[in-house]
Amino acid sequence: MAGGGHHGYTGWWGDMVGPKQRGIITYSVSPYAQKPFAGAFNNAIFNTFRRVSSQAFYVVLPAGLLVYVINAAKQKNAYLYSKAGREDLEAL
Repeated sequence: MAGGGHHGYTGWWGDMVGPKQRGIITYSVSPYAQKPFAGAFNNAIFNTFRRVSSQAFYVVLPAGLLVYVINAAKQKNAYLYSKAGREDLEAL
């Protein structure tokens, strides 16, 4: 599509029409190669807090319910093994 004499339109992706450039050399170093652990520990702390806080509802609510049920069962068991509890069971 791009003709050899056109200077305004570069053509399709990567089709650079025009004279070839010479003598231009560019170098770059990946930021991961420069400092591979830059901010790793700081990000780990905040990511851990974010992930734990997003899952807290799914862990804390059932754990709280479980603690409540266990405490209620222990209190009921202690009552049934007391003198008043045995009298209530005999009255049935």
